[in-house]
Amino acid sequence: MLTNETVKKILGLRGFFHDVSFLTSVLLPLKIAILYLESSNTNLADCFVQLVKLAVSINKIPNERGMIGFKNHCINVINNRWQSFEIEPYLLAYFLHPLYRGKFF
Repeated sequence: MLTNETVKKILGLRGFFHDVSFLTSVLLPLKIAILYLESSNTNLADCFVQLVKLAVSINKIPNERGMIGFKNHCINVINNRWQSFEIEPYLLAYFLHPLYRGKFF
């Protein structure tokens, strides 16, 4: 049963909304990347740009207690996915993409 005391405990925990904010900052680029993948007029560079944006958002997660485990898990997952893009034509497609211009490095 959800009571006022239960809600106060949830809100009092080390910044519940702060944690949710960082979670959404990771999930939004992931959602956009999935939408690009499902689009009929996307190219590989678009997907690569979204993967880089996702890596940047994961890197912005603070190294606070409670968040470090989530951040490390995200880093491991993105590193596994990144290895599948470590192919020179993929990197070339990204660097030649008009939106690149070195923003994400």
